[in-house]
Amino acid sequence: MTEGASARLHVNPRFSTGAYGPRESAVLSAADFAVARDAVTAWPEYACTPLVDRPDLARALGIASLRIKYEGARFAVGSFKALGPAYAALRLIERVGKPVTLVSATSGNHGRAVAWMAQRMGAACRIYMSEGVSTGRARAITGFGATVVRVKGNFDDALARCYADAEREGYLVVSDLPQPAYPEVPRHTVHGYAVLGEELAEQAPDATHVFVGAGSGTLAGAIAARTWQRLGARRPRLVPVEPLAADALYQSAVAGMRMRTQGSMESLMDGLVVGIASDLAWALLDRGAFAFLAIPDTPAIAAMRSAHAGPRALMIGETGIAGLAGATVACEHTDMRRALGIDTHSRIVAVACEGATDPQLFQRLVGGRA
Repeated sequence: MTEGASARLHVNPRFSTGAYGPRESAVLSAADFAVARDAVTAWPEYACTPLVDRPDLARALGIASLRIKYEGARFAVGSFKALGPAYAALRLIERVGKPVTLVSATSGNHGRAVAWMAQRMGAACRIYMSEGVSTGRARAITGFGATVVRVKGNFDDALARCYADAEREGYLVVSDLPQPAYPEVPRHTVHGYAVLGEELAEQAPDATHVFVGAGSGTLAGAIAARTWQRLGARRPRLVPVEPLAADALYQSAVAGMRMRTQGSMESLMDGLVVGIASDLAWALLDRGAFAFLAIPDTPAIAAMRSAHAGPRALMIGETGIAGLAGATVACEHTDMRRALGIDTHSRIVAVACEGATDPQLFQRLVGGRA
């Protein structure tokens, strides 16, 4: 366990350089991935999101290269969520085969992706958001024709209301948590996210480290799984990054089992504020992640500004910036660099899992035009 500037890093003693195993395959098999890849890449708007080289940031951090996987260009949704929840929603609608109402709880991007797919498929949609989520994120969801339901409290309160309404009204929940009537939805979400992992394996087979924001851990788990399948022992060292205020993965890694965060559950990186990790994600990250990093909000704002500066400026939202913020914290802290094996030859990829999905908030934090 390494600490610096209030950030906390735990190098995973269970990290495996061996074969992708049966525990992981039960969540994401090669066949699972093939079905998801064929579906997602057949969508008319599909395109591999760019890997943006930032040599200016690499020089500042003392590494060989820093590339940003920019999910702000992902479909009309502008985030990685257009792969996972959207694919799961599609499979759910196809399975039910009748008019449905899709529901979900969200801090923004998840609900936006579900609303996008519901609109595409002609389904009704209700998205539950806590009262603290910005109006800009709510507007982005209603723009796809969904109804936004505001709930007092935090994300967990919104999720509880979503489940209660779904049980009473017969709505179908698209969530990272399994439901008795349709337990396959969280697995399908992982399968959709694995498309991003495949893209990374194709775009950056030479990467030494990948830093990615983590709430429930599902995206990080999918990237760990697919790069493990594709690259084996040559896969990059994956580091999930989460807020100190919602450090469920970090606490789980320390304990060696899934644990609930004891943090305040209040962070600028609101889309990563989750009380406990997905069990499916943990099955992939327990041996698939090299280390777990929890950071405060201040580095996130600084990273948003540095990403938006320079000739290859990127607008990255306050949740999507976690990967770059985590990479910056790790590179700037001597003990963390050593623990992660980062040196002047390292080639780091930071996954920016969203664009500026709330332009007004982005402008306020960065001080530029969104």
